[in-house]
Amino acid sequence: MSPTETTPVPLRIAHRAELTPEATAVRAPEGELTYRRLDRRARAVAEELRAAGAGPEDTVLLGVRRGVHWAVGLLGIWYAGAAPLLVDLDAPDERLRTLLRAAGTRHAVAQDTYAAAMLQRRTGSELFWASTTTEAPTSAVRPVDVAAGSLAYVLFTSGSTGQPKPVAVGHAGLAAQVATLAERYGLTDQDRVLQFAAPAFDVSLEEALPTWCTGGAAVFVKDNVLSPAELEPFLAAERISVVNLPTPYWSQWAKDVERAPRPLPSALRRVVIGSDAGRTADLTRWTTAGHPPVISCYGLTESTITATSYEPGPAELAGFAGDELIPLGEPLAGVRAYVLDEELREAPPGAAGELYLAGSCLARGYHGRPGPTSERFVADPFADAPGERMYRTGDRVTRAPGGPLVFLGRADDQVKIRGHRVELKEVEAAVAAHPDVVDVVARAVTAADGPQLAAWAAVTPGSTLTPDELRRHLLAKVPGYLVPAVVTLMERLPRTPGGKLDPRALPAPAPR
Repeated sequence: MSPTETTPVPLRIAHRAELTPEATAVRAPEGELTYRRLDRRARAVAEELRAAGAGPEDTVLLGVRRGVHWAVGLLGIWYAGAAPLLVDLDAPDERLRTLLRAAGTRHAVAQDTYAAAMLQRRTGSELFWASTTTEAPTSAVRPVDVAAGSLAYVLFTSGSTGQPKPVAVGHAGLAAQVATLAERYGLTDQDRVLQFAAPAFDVSLEEALPTWCTGGAAVFVKDNVLSPAELEPFLAAERISVVNLPTPYWSQWAKDVERAPRPLPSALRRVVIGSDAGRTADLTRWTTAGHPPVISCYGLTESTITATSYEPGPAELAGFAGDELIPLGEPLAGVRAYVLDEELREAPPGAAGELYLAGSCLARGYHGRPGPTSERFVADPFADAPGERMYRTGDRVTRAPGGPLVFLGRADDQVKIRGHRVELKEVEAAVAAHPDVVDVVARAVTAADGPQLAAWAAVTPGSTLTPDELRRHLLAKVPGYLVPAVVTLMERLPRTPGGKLDPRALPAPAPR
């Protein structure tokens, strides 16, 4: 029987292996796998995990690096009916131990015996493990027919209390999102999709899973911290057709190709951006130069990666005034988006409110944490059916009549500077408008005479821009209360493997 959009993702991939066994599923620096070999090796992992007692609702540490072994391990865990635990293997040992304890993880996949021993030593746990190097015989048992409501994966996000929160995503929500995204990006079995995101970031799943469910190839780049100019030859050589990049990285690319105009690799037909708010000036310069269409996406781990998308037409591009934040756009199919006030009433058109998400995209909640789950996943009073939930995002948005959702900032990102209410995203947009700035973050910091604005900006290589010059530039463009009192210029901002800012790694503000 052919799979449908509600068929769990691992069963859809197994069907692709039957349908096109010799098509390329994975290309990575360490080798290439056809769908047949990916399927066989995943079945071998599944058999070992099942023999060790792993099954539905069990979490399994995906203890391998990005590439062939990551693909095999991910699919093998699912074939066993279990759920991958996605972590950053470069995290400190104590962090890994905390995550495994929080997820109740007793199993792992590893490349070989040595790698498994190192994982056990680092985590301080006796892990029952399976190897990603074995290929199962033809007679291997079939993948477990996972239930739609069962656990698909667990991924940790940072918590406001400082403790990481394990987000539990179910197979039903994952299947719905993968089908929707494959259609939204127009994926076919001819696509070669860049695998760029770090394994501990859920965009890595968005890159791989819709690709495999439609029969395309996921192509891993060896180094995902190389510059956009260095990435271009790889895209050309591998005939990459779709890329999914952190917005700050794409913004750097847009400014780079404007400074040094050049054609981009000919096979590239679609660019997806996300993980941070983008700016319309970058979108305008990119589109005006005739580069491939860009879809800007917004979502959270709790909304199974992506919830809304935005792709402006010519009229919308022409209507941008200056350098605004790229709108969040419209909800994907199956997603409901509400703009609500503090009393959970719908905000009038044009008014600010908090964004709540609902529908098939929602995660099950926080794994093993009913308290935090009930705080963020609340009853949906607007749903047609009783018992449905909505997720409180903490993001402030607005929507004009007939217009897209527009991001205003975090609910806790509005600060008061000299009596003025200031949105930090507005400050960042003003700083980013300088042609030498490729990435920026603004924060309110404590000073003797009250809160003041500080900005950290990454500038183009070789730039002679100074903090005072940047402040003078801003004073000529925006009101004084939007100009940071202190500016720290850096080669690059500290970001997580997923592209999000790591605020704890920011240096102290540069003295004036």
